[in-house]
Amino acid sequence: MDSITSILASGLRARAESLDIAANNIANSGTPAFKSEFERYALYGSQEAIASNGGPEFTGLSPDLRQSWINFGQGNLERTERTLDVGLEGNAYFATEMPGGKASDNLLTRNGSFQIGTDGQLKTKEGFKVKLTLPDGTALAPGFRLDPAQSLDIDRLGVIHQNGAALARLDLVQPPDNAQLTKSGDSYFAFSDSAALRRATGAEVHQGWLEKSNADPIQGGIQLVKISRQFEMLQKALQLHGEMSKRSIDEVGRV
Repeated sequence: MDSITSILASGLRARAESLDIAANNIANSGTPAFKSEFERYALYGSQEAIASNGGPEFTGLSPDLRQSWINFGQGNLERTERTLDVGLEGNAYFATEMPGGKASDNLLTRNGSFQIGTDGQLKTKEGFKVKLTLPDGTALAPGFRLDPAQSLDIDRLGVIHQNGAALARLDLVQPPDNAQLTKSGDSYFAFSDSAALRRATGAEVHQGWLEKSNADPIQGGIQLVKISRQFEMLQKALQLHGEMSKRSIDEVGRV
């Protein structure tokens, strides 16, 4: 494959990957606490291309989508009036425990659409247990349960009250750097070093509210159109280059 074809093919691949990211943002514009993504590119040149085109000064590099960039910006809070909906304001995450998983498998989320299971545990809609502590931040006693039959109140600090008693507190955490988080599903994040997580400070908890997605469907639609046009232009360029190469071969053959 010649260098021009390689570059155009890489561009088509990069635009296809961008299209997937933009479509996913639009699809999740209604997912609570979803964080939108954007493409981040680096330039790539294969060793073969560099060696055959003048060494390390070769500039015919191809775009390579190394990693998408996550927009961790705060989504708007929307009032739901549902007691077990909890919105976060500030840099904080709910810590969850996956069923039967190791501590390293546990995930973080800002989606506070919760439920109380028949076992008395506060859980996400996917069934992951939401980590709680005592109101003073120390560990809960084994066998702690909330009463599913009783209503509960959650204050701005995340302390859970039932029957007028402060029973537990949402274990709100934050990583040293949000850039260290990787997506795991639509509204969950994985963090490789759970020991480095620290208790969130300055965040406020809002019962009866949910954080909305920060993906803008209008901007997403505009982005889809732009990427589609770029894809079409690259396709036409690749087709034109193929026709010119064929014509050159035919002309050489006549000579």
